[in-house]
Amino acid sequence: MIPLKWKLYGIIAVAFVLGALGIRAQWIAGAEMRMRVKVAEKRVKAIQEAQEVRNEVEALDTDTLKQRATRWVRNPDR
Repeated sequence: MIPLKWKLYGIIAVAFVLGALGIRAQWIAGAEMRMRVKVAEKRVKAIQEAQEVRNEVEALDTDTLKQRATRWVRNPDR
């Protein structure tokens, strides 16, 4: 029969190992969440940049582009 003292040490050791595994699991989950947030931020930034380009292209409709080209090609000082 195993003495009570050794059983107590065994229980404490098992509790310590399970606690360490729980902390490790939380750390891994936190790292995974940080990675997901980072990827989401990159996606949002890419979407915003694409929207800015779209807005600039739409701003250069035919009339605006024609006016700018006229100013660039023809010198109004002549």
